[in-house]
Amino acid sequence: MIWILAILILATTAQADVTRKHRVTSQFMGANESTTADYYAGDRSADESTVRWTRGFMKTMSGGKPSESGTIVRLDKEVVWSLNPKEKTYTEMTFAEYREMIRKASEEMQQAEGEEEVADTTAEDMYEWTVEDKSETEPKTINGWMCRNAHVEATGVNKQNPEDKVIITVNMWNSPEVPGAEEITAFTQRYMKALGMDEMALTPGLIQAALLYQNRFDEVMQAAKKAPGEPVQSLIEIKRNQPKGKKVGEAIKEGAASEAMSKLPFGKKKAPPKEEPVQYELKVKFSVQSELTEASVAAVDAGKFEVPAGYKLKKK
Repeated sequence: MIWILAILILATTAQADVTRKHRVTSQFMGANESTTADYYAGDRSADESTVRWTRGFMKTMSGGKPSESGTIVRLDKEVVWSLNPKEKTYTEMTFAEYREMIRKASEEMQQAEGEEEVADTTAEDMYEWTVEDKSETEPKTINGWMCRNAHVEATGVNKQNPEDKVIITVNMWNSPEVPGAEEITAFTQRYMKALGMDEMALTPGLIQAALLYQNRFDEVMQAAKKAPGEPVQSLIEIKRNQPKGKKVGEAIKEGAASEAMSKLPFGKKKAPPKEEPVQYELKVKFSVQSELTEASVAAVDAGKFEVPAGYKLKKK
């Protein structure tokens, strides 16, 4: 009787609906702050997010005002719906269309490699790498969950120029106490397998940022798995110590001023500046910091996984 009860409990847990809420700050092609709510129910998921750009091109485009969006993934229908609450519209992409898009992109990359001479070394090979474990040994409670730390850094020093450095950081506080982790993992694995993609694709910009240092990034991510459980707080960051130069606008203005002076009857071109030592600055190339604020295993409204009434399909 006890084993029958155990099976029933496991079956109920495997089919439980799950809710997650996060606060996220990220930096890639600008910087933004967002709040997200994610819902899972068997072969369906939905997310709702509010994003406010704080720096960069997107801040200018959005005027720094928050924008809302949503996505619904239906494994049963093999379709992804992207919602625009402001315009009350949505777009649709089937898994087949997504796989075809990936296939074409892969073919174009292979064709480009065939037409161009491939360099003997990649950006990653130009650096001498060391990996350091900086994890804190003592656990701590964050937002009600007991967490353990996995903090790993890989530092690459350019073999030809020691001033040129790359630092890859993964710093996570994980907890096995967060409910619903197995359901999310199972859904994510099924989703990525259906698309033929890696889980890194779920973090915007991560693949592009890590591409130059793929092997080292994979090594750091594997080392960070030493702390079991789901991330309650996490930081993934890539920084580079690179030459500090003038902004494009400043260089254009100086060049224009020099050209204007040379055309005056008493003017002459400004003498070229004296060569100065190259100054380096540590710049963030990619960063995403996330904090889990709410997690629950409870029934989710089935309407979360359907396109809201009144929304119109926006053709591609």
